[in-house]
Amino acid sequence: MKKAVYKTNINCGNCLSTVTPFLNDLKEVSEWSVDLASKDRLLTVKAENINSDLIIKAVEQAGFKAEKKKSVLGKLF
Repeated sequence: MKKAVYKTNINCGNCLSTVTPFLNDLKEVSEWSVDLASKDRLLTVKAENINSDLIIKAVEQAGFKAEKKKSVLGKLF
């Protein structure tokens, strides 16, 4: 299982409700969550094979922005 983290502008429960069907429709995604307490509103996605373009597109289709976080030596920045 692989994990990817994205910075988003998803910032409340209503936003989560809006994006949920778009992310749930991605067959390759087994689990996802958004940390609303984080200033970067981090979306964490777990999947066997992660296609960042599909995940970003799904978030954008829901009306939000997402960008992949870069990692250096296993630490997210």
